[in-house]
Amino acid sequence: MISFFTLLERELYRFGRLAAQTIAPPFVTTALFIVIFGYSLGQKIGAIAGFPYILFILPGLSGMSIITNSFSNSSSSLYMARMDRSIENILVAPISSFRIVLSFVVGGIVRGLTVGIVTMLTAYIMTDLTIHNIPLALLFVILISTIFSALGVIAALWGNDWEHLAAFSTFILAPLSYLGGTFYSIATLPPLWKKVSLSNPMYYMVDGYRSAILGHSDVSLTIALAFSSGLACITFLCAVFLFKKGYRIIV
Repeated sequence: MISFFTLLERELYRFGRLAAQTIAPPFVTTALFIVIFGYSLGQKIGAIAGFPYILFILPGLSGMSIITNSFSNSSSSLYMARMDRSIENILVAPISSFRIVLSFVVGGIVRGLTVGIVTMLTAYIMTDLTIHNIPLALLFVILISTIFSALGVIAALWGNDWEHLAAFSTFILAPLSYLGGTFYSIATLPPLWKKVSLSNPMYYMVDGYRSAILGHSDVSLTIALAFSSGLACITFLCAVFLFKKGYRIIV
């Protein structure tokens, strides 16, 4: 396990030493959203599911920050290792593909968990937010971070340049995030768009996270938890499989 913990330490050091670029932005973004939607526009928007608008969207905003940071942590780290060929030093070390991928994913999980805690603390300080179920909220943060850290590994193997990683974030992650129930309740949608939202995998993650934070959900918590757990296992195993097969590891 020494080699695994060494790789993990490197991943944690990467984003820890750049906290001003990795941890501070989610804090600033959350504070700005609270000011805009809580103290300004939110006053003109009616309550949703019995909650003030800013409280309703806070879990989604936190989830978006978790998704972005966990994905960027693993994708940028692995892609840089491919580009500068330092990945070759890892490949010749006596460590399995499973543990190599696990180190990248756990690094993303820790960053996602850190960002989730920072955003929720910001919301707790600036609003009257009360977290309904802290252990369940942490579980959803870990599951969401696992999914998108593993997707970051897959994207880093697939991409040939930084534009590919940016395209993945812009054309896949961003639309799924904004259409995943972050800013609205599925109960307010017409039947067609309700079906579209229910076909979005990110909706179940956001709704489950909202259930843990606020105690309210539009879909069954059991379904959201089972779906998120299953997707976390699938994406992680896919990342391990591609890495073990050597899919485009060496440029």
